[in-house]
Amino acid sequence: MSKLVKELVTDELRTRYAELNSALWVELVGADGNTTNEFRGELRERQMCLEIVKNSLFRRACGDGPLARLAGAMSGPSALLTGGESLIDVAKLVEEWMKRIKGLRMRGAVLEGEYLDEARVGQLSKMPTKEDLQARLASLALAPGGNLLAAILSGGGSIAGCLKTLIEKLEKEETPAAA
Repeated sequence: MSKLVKELVTDELRTRYAELNSALWVELVGADGNTTNEFRGELRERQMCLEIVKNSLFRRACGDGPLARLAGAMSGPSALLTGGESLIDVAKLVEEWMKRIKGLRMRGAVLEGEYLDEARVGQLSKMPTKEDLQARLASLALAPGGNLLAAILSGGGSIAGCLKTLIEKLEKEETPAAA
């Protein structure tokens, strides 16, 4: 590859990854073309992107940016996965596809600026997504109000039940006296 081409590729990588603070590094070896196309198609459906990168050019492109630690750790055949709602969604999808593509494995990641090595990146797919956390927060915020409403209504229900029983008792007492 000529120096001019290397500079063009480096500039393209720099513009593509300069603003990102999350990316997943995977190794994709030995997959046939059809399976790879299916994988890329599903990624595209979920607004995710897979790109094979040359490690030295990627290191040069990252410089000292948010992905620099990931770039420094990359070795061997490397592909970057980005996009989606969050990197956790990307990791969950890769985890599903690891059963179908034997040569696919997660090697490292940067999540919101924090580097995760190969030992920790496997836990990424087990983390709750942003939507899950929002749902949990909403249920936690609504729980006290729901408990208060239940307490108020249960007391009212008890009083209503007592009044109904009293009315029925009084009606029974009036009925024989009127006859």
